[in-house]
Amino acid sequence: MKKHAVNVQSGGETDVHGDKLLSNLVRTEEGVISSRIFTDPEINRLEMERIFTRSWLYVAHESEIPRPGDFVTRPMGDDSVIVWRGQDGAVRVFLNVCRHRGMRVCPLDSGKAAQFRCSYHGWTYSNTGELISVPFFDGYHGNLDKSTHGLHRAPRVDSYHGLIFANWDEGAESLSDYLGEMKWVMDILFGRTGQLEVVGSPMRWETDANWKLGAANFSGDGVHLATTHGFRSALGLQDRILQGDRINYRLITENGHGSSLSGFKGKFSLGVPKALQPEVQTRLTEEQLKMLEPLLFVVGNVFPNMSFLNSGQHTSEEWGGGESEDELVSFLTVRLWQPKGADRMEVWSWNFVDKNASEQWKQASRESYLRVFGVAGMFEQDDLENWAGITHALRGPMARRLMLQYSKGLGDGPKGRPVPTLKDLVDGGLNEDSERAFYRHWQRLMMQSQEG
Repeated sequence: MKKHAVNVQSGGETDVHGDKLLSNLVRTEEGVISSRIFTDPEINRLEMERIFTRSWLYVAHESEIPRPGDFVTRPMGDDSVIVWRGQDGAVRVFLNVCRHRGMRVCPLDSGKAAQFRCSYHGWTYSNTGELISVPFFDGYHGNLDKSTHGLHRAPRVDSYHGLIFANWDEGAESLSDYLGEMKWVMDILFGRTGQLEVVGSPMRWETDANWKLGAANFSGDGVHLATTHGFRSALGLQDRILQGDRINYRLITENGHGSSLSGFKGKFSLGVPKALQPEVQTRLTEEQLKMLEPLLFVVGNVFPNMSFLNSGQHTSEEWGGGESEDELVSFLTVRLWQPKGADRMEVWSWNFVDKNASEQWKQASRESYLRVFGVAGMFEQDDLENWAGITHALRGPMARRLMLQYSKGLGDGPKGRPVPTLKDLVDGGLNEDSERAFYRHWQRLMMQSQEG
């Protein structure tokens, strides 16, 4: 029987694979998006095929696998992969599936291994991916070529400032081209000292929410801050540094990436430890240093589902303190919004610190991260409550017919104050253009056939 679905524009019916329906789901030129994309299982299945097999996906940081044999297992859409540093020092990404019967090869989250032996029939693979041992091999009578049955390997693996990405699409553009203008912002966060490292293992938790709600929010939703996170002002907890003339910029790219950079006039520099400022001065351009100086917050998303947040907090006894009374304490987090179906996701959250910072500063940064954006963090809980509430509310048949509003700032265009040499970084304001850009690229990929 042919599958049918409600046409959200006209009330008629059409196959979900049809371009007519997919073109109606996202109409960014009108500033409207169908609520259906957040709950429909068939749309989620198409996302796994058309977006997560053809985009560069973040899988690990080099500091997590520093030595030969080190590995972590991570998700790439619905697929589990092993990110493994081989004996030759190269990082490879393998599908976590035995080539014999499809059993999971590695059952661990992380560790160190020269080889993995499948627990079902004993096929054994080296940490460079070769099939090196098959029990009762003679029984194949020459019909099994071990050289062609190694672990299935992602053909494209690359890194930027230690952030490792992989792509199943052999013909995809380079990671550098894919990141595009977003590299300018990533330099400020991940290349500022050249010595970032992950603290501990990533935290993980699940919630009943669609993955796109987190990704699009981090791409640049500044409108929700006053309401969702308004408790600080309401309770009189606003820091004295969050006063004065606000600086706010956005970066929006054609590949669906988005970032927001904000602060107040003053020398905050995102709370990077003062002892490391001389190193920062040598690694960033003049324009990047000019942007960095007033910043307290940088938030963004690399399409599809890797987000980052750097938040500066004023030093106080509560936060553990910095090197001096007037030094800021900041934290840097990276997270994945990992789909677990149409209406559920798993959040992976990493805490990054500057490797050469003092142990006192690192501890204060860790405390700040846990209290604000850890699994039980104040801001994290605010967001998850909303995203789960949205997903739950949109499950009904009538709610799935709604077109949701994303039109704020539609047609405004840049308002000036661009940073020299970066024409796309424009005055921020309270706008929804970053989210429109996210869904515009989402739609572009969804409307391409698997062969396209």
